[in-house]
Amino acid sequence: MIRLVVTDLDGTLLAPDGTIPDANVEAIREAHSAGWAVAVATGRPVRWLDCLDPIADLHPYVLASNGAVVYDLASGEVLRSHAFDRAAVVEITDAISAAVGGVLFGLERGDLFGTEPGSPSDHRNLPGVLLRPLAELVERVSPVVKVLAYSRSMGTDALASEISDAVGALATVTTSLVHDQFGMAELSVPGVTKARTLAELCADLGVEASEVVAFGDMPNDLEMLDWAGRAFVMDDGHPLLQSRFEGAGACGDAGVGRVIRALLRG
Repeated sequence: MIRLVVTDLDGTLLAPDGTIPDANVEAIREAHSAGWAVAVATGRPVRWLDCLDPIADLHPYVLASNGAVVYDLASGEVLRSHAFDRAAVVEITDAISAAVGGVLFGLERGDLFGTEPGSPSDHRNLPGVLLRPLAELVERVSPVVKVLAYSRSMGTDALASEISDAVGALATVTTSLVHDQFGMAELSVPGVTKARTLAELCADLGVEASEVVAFGDMPNDLEMLDWAGRAFVMDDGHPLLQSRFEGAGACGDAGVGRVIRALLRG
């Protein structure tokens, strides 16, 4: 029996244009009407969730910033947060800078983001983003729910591997973006993943892992998909996931919605 459906956003629930296809919206509404709880687990911060407007009235649980934040979409309230303090951010960024050359950083608070000048971040030119040297960012963006590390000379997977070696137990390292022009790794408080926060949520709801169906497409979804009783990966997802989970079709073809409807009909 399924009691909760959880889905990643970018590359999974969302089409390439950043919107939820109508077929996905309709399927999620059917699942909600059938009594399934609905959750979204995303690398996105809480300030960047307007894409969920078509299902906001269902009061989905939102696990933002790779599980570092549990957010009430309806009230705008942060219900739970796992964050680095300033000293931890300095220790982590120093360790990375000493071990990996040419890395620039971004710091995410949830309601505020800042990145170093010269960063290749896709968000650097958005309104409200701070462009400051790292020392200033550490003072102004705190507490930090996610540290981002960028490299113009390494791809995402290679960068994440080197950063994992550099930080050891200081942080959990994952990735959610494959970009042709730069690599990006994402660092959370040790042990914090989408899977851990989903498990905490399900414990609160009295839902067993075997009663969860999950959808994802990138390495930051891997632990969540492993944890869920039934898991699906998008056909255009990361190769690391492709051989491990059932296929759900392409994100642009409303694959999540088609699988949900099939599961509802047994």
